[in-house]
Amino acid sequence: MVLFGKRKSDGWKVQVAATAAHEHPSSPNFPWDQLQAHTDLYLRKKGKLTPAERDFKLAALVDDYDDRDVAIAACAFAMSSQTLRVLLNVESNVTPVTYYGLYAYLQSLIAVNYRGQPGVVSDLEAKWARALVPYSSPGPQAAARFLEGVASVLRDKLLQNLQSMPNFSILTRRALVDFASNLEGFKLKNQWAAAQAAVVWLSKLLKNPSPPSHDLGPEQLLDSQFPSWRIWAAWKPDLDRIRLLEILPGHTKAIFVDTGGPCNLYHRNQPDPRTLWDAEHRSQDPDGRRIQDYLSSAFMLP
Repeated sequence: MVLFGKRKSDGWKVQVAATAAHEHPSSPNFPWDQLQAHTDLYLRKKGKLTPAERDFKLAALVDDYDDRDVAIAACAFAMSSQTLRVLLNVESNVTPVTYYGLYAYLQSLIAVNYRGQPGVVSDLEAKWARALVPYSSPGPQAAARFLEGVASVLRDKLLQNLQSMPNFSILTRRALVDFASNLEGFKLKNQWAAAQAAVVWLSKLLKNPSPPSHDLGPEQLLDSQFPSWRIWAAWKPDLDRIRLLEILPGHTKAIFVDTGGPCNLYHRNQPDPRTLWDAEHRSQDPDGRRIQDYLSSAFMLP
């Protein structure tokens, strides 16, 4: 019902936004009780509702609010387990490839564990969600960041397998596929600087392996789902060369597609790469042949 051009849900949204003040469920300052009071008031204004009607209206509030996790935190106490599970469906919350929605999804898990019906989100899932929040920013390297977080959590928290947490299992499998696809794309496009940035966490893992254990570790997970990770982790390119390769003309860069990318060898008697493509050499070497000769000495395929 609309009174004077304003719906009751509009008032709820204004109150929730003002109370939350950009805080999220993982924050120690999150105003749980105040947000619940706003939802209580909203439901009282709606009058007598059946459980199904209440779920429908609260789910509509969640879907219509920008910060989904905040809305879930405000409404979870009054929603059924079934409706909460629908709202927490990972496939509909987290966008493939870019992982938009991952941050809000992790925050929502924390919220439902704290204020939702018991058993919908376990304490272990909430701990994982809290640990992965710092690794949940979206974008081109989102899969790598998320997997770095998973590797960190697996080192610190005992877990026999991921099947006990199906939502995290889905996200991890998806991230492994996306990560492998991203690396293959970088390789095909000669985007070696981006590839190197994406595998830094693998190099750290290889250098500092997990202690032996019967539990699932990051190495076991990667060995089973992404066997070539150790090759990428051992790849140590010459950063000056791969940065130089980024500025080569397209027709010159193309000769490196089949060779697999810049190597980690650096010849002492060769000039500094940063001096090879300045204004003077551009005029003397318009086709990039001097750079081509410099880079073609040796390559290593990750």
